Amino acid sequence: MKDRLNEGVVGDTAKLMMHRLIVRRLRHDPSLVEKAKEAHMRQADQFDGWPFVREWQKLLALPTGELASRLISRDRELVMLRNSSPFYLVEGVHFGDYDARVRLRRAARRIVERGLSARPPSSRGP
Repeated sequence: MKDRLNEGVVGDTAKLMMHRLIVRRLRHDPSLVEKAKEAHMRQADQFDGWPFVREWQKLLALPTGELASRLISRDRELVMLRNSSPFYLVEGVHFGDYDARVRLRRAARRIVERGLSARPPSSRGP
């Protein structure tokens, strides 16, 4: 019987992969932070008062190296914040066409499957 994957976990893994690509690019082009700040200002206008707006303001104020580390952090806060990342809105940051995004999602699915298969059967859940 094949394990059923949690699609939320697959999506979170795909977003982590995207942020790893963003961090790789950020290390070569620190101006992405300023572009993300501009994108975030547009988000802040649209979502005034939402908690993620304040959290991204704090993150974007960090030094670039620390920001890069936080962007790829696996802590719960960052898993949730990646859903509203201003880096997705930065001009020039994109993840290819539809086929490229499908490949990214499939890669995330394989990573999650591998993680499940590495766990003992008793800890995999129902």
